[in-house]
Amino acid sequence: MPKRDVVSWTTMIGGYAERGFCEEAVSVFQEMEKTKEAEPNEATLVNVLSACSSISALSYGQYVHSYISTRYDLSVSNLVGNAVINMYVKCGDVGIAIQVFNMLAYKDTISWSTVISGLAMNGCGRQALQLFSLMIINRVFPDDVTFIALISACNHGGLVDQGLILFKAMSTVYEIVPQMQHYACVVDMYGRAGLLEEAEAFIREMPIEAEWSVWGALLNACRIHRNDEMLDRIRQELVNKKGVSVGTFALMSNTFAGADRWEDANKIRDEIRRMGLKKKTGCSWIEVNPSIF
Repeated sequence: MPKRDVVSWTTMIGGYAERGFCEEAVSVFQEMEKTKEAEPNEATLVNVLSACSSISALSYGQYVHSYISTRYDLSVSNLVGNAVINMYVKCGDVGIAIQVFNMLAYKDTISWSTVISGLAMNGCGRQALQLFSLMIINRVFPDDVTFIALISACNHGGLVDQGLILFKAMSTVYEIVPQMQHYACVVDMYGRAGLLEEAEAFIREMPIEAEWSVWGALLNACRIHRNDEMLDRIRQELVNKKGVSVGTFALMSNTFAGADRWEDANKIRDEIRRMGLKKKTGCSWIEVNPSIF
């Protein structure tokens, strides 16, 4: 192109990020900065920060954050601020995320929810609940995403009673209708605490039919706590469900194998092959000076 404006550059960065080529997205941003053909705007920064978050590339994210700090003409809006917070949270640096959060002139629901989620992911359940209390004091109302983060915080912190109180308050106080992911979080919370019977009873009493993700959470609890009797009941439920992921079937097979029930494990594997399902190969990233491998 004879002339590349900010829209051209941002489109390239966003396209790479959306397709999963996150390192390339960051490289295009760096080239954009060096050539000075156009000044990155809010959309550019949000896209490149999203790319950094996707691959947990902390050094790249810090590079972008540093660039933002040098742009005195750029007013950091909630959109950019929240993207910076999300990047640090996804990269595991909750301390810096909280610092950025505290510097925001206006904190919306996304700002609060992102930090709460970050605390939950990093095992700081009680701090997440304390931050939620502060959120309410500041008259910022939670949404459905906030409650996923809160129940997850209780999940990882073993705070079952608090999690149930929050789940109930979600609908009775804040009039938010629980979605399937909320139910799955509650089941997972019960399961991690070893309360498998309570988890199954909770599923049976759901006002909507439990999808495979909810039964999958209970399946994982059965694997951890080696409850073979319940495992057979879950198998019957999942056999009749539509859209069950290959990952859930693989988990079921591995659970049977862990219980030395090799015949059942092989039957599940045969069923996976019969349906033509293929599990995506797992991958990990490692950051080295500062390339991503």
